Amino acid sequence: MQCSDESEPLLTLQERSDLINAEFTPPFVSCDPKLLSVFVVAFDTRAGNVVEWKYPESYSLTGVEFKALPSGAHNVQHDVMIFELANNFGLAAYIMKQVDNTAERGARMKSVGVITSNYLALCQHEERLVELAHDSVEHPGAYEQLIQYFAEFNQGCSVPVSLEMKANSVGSMYDLFKSQGVQIFTLWKMLLLKKRILLQCTPPISRQCSYVICLAAICHSQFTQSNPLFYVTVNDMTTLNYKQSYIACSADMILKTKGSQVYDVYVTGSAVVDPKGEMFPVTRGDIIRYNQLCGAVDKEYGKKNTSEVDRLIQGYFSVLTTDLFNTLTNLMTGSRGLQPDDLKDIRLHNSDLPYLQTLVDKLGYDVELFSPSCCEEHFSSLI
Repeated sequence: MQCSDESEPLLTLQERSDLINAEFTPPFVSCDPKLLSVFVVAFDTRAGNVVEWKYPESYSLTGVEFKALPSGAHNVQHDVMIFELANNFGLAAYIMKQVDNTAERGARMKSVGVITSNYLALCQHEERLVELAHDSVEHPGAYEQLIQYFAEFNQGCSVPVSLEMKANSVGSMYDLFKSQGVQIFTLWKMLLLKKRILLQCTPPISRQCSYVICLAAICHSQFTQSNPLFYVTVNDMTTLNYKQSYIACSADMILKTKGSQVYDVYVTGSAVVDPKGEMFPVTRGDIIRYNQLCGAVDKEYGKKNTSEVDRLIQGYFSVLTTDLFNTLTNLMTGSRGLQPDDLKDIRLHNSDLPYLQTLVDKLGYDVELFSPSCCEEHFSSLI
């Protein structure tokens, strides 16, 4: 991985070990929700996306046909989507099968999914839903296995999972870090400011849904949490407009044109821009932190232990976030303002002061910041 020009001493072996083994706060989130619904969404050549079948029949699935079968799905053979639906969460496995009939125009496209109340529980359904989706395209109209799965799961016990990387595929955190480069610290700052963050994506959607979980994880602490919505569509515009904070991804390009109506931050590849399309500034502090973490990640990645690389990255941001808010909280109860040594202790830099002022103003922290002796980068675009 290519680091930037500015650097400071890399993390020591002990520091890397401590981050990999860090206890995240809270370490585990109890999540044992029942399934609320199981369903099949299909593409009909005349009606478009339709809910082919659902169980129980009385459960409302309004809008699920667009979330479970995203724009551009016809370009991929399989995919997995996570999404929010009426304050609950769903996971759908999509399969496309080539067929030799004119009624389906040569392709049968279906998604099999479930709805539950907590997105942290969804990972335990993915493997089985992929199997059921394959069965659905091979045997249209056969729903007995889906009813059986619904009943058996709700009678059994599920295991509590955490916001650690168990909730998404191993390697996603590293992939996000690698793809964003130094802009990962811009996204971290935006998350702490509780901004509305929208990621552009095209099928397959599964990787971007994993990135949403990763972004939720890097800002997760006892002080701040995120609001992941996962895959959203143009039909969610009203919801996105009134949400004060969220992380989501979408293949509907029309959302990009709506600007500040629906998002504060738009991410296209490694470009992190505001609603006007302007890049957010990168500070010297961002570059220093990136080089520090980049060097540590490269050393761990060389050991071919991807799960530890993921934990290292999450641990770095977890400690960074916790130390920042602990320092601000302690200063609020003391009699002095933030000093240069405080900034160094929490891995921040003079160039981060404009952002830090925006953060304390946004969150209502009564903390006085010191004035640097020279002019630093301006962060007015965040205000």
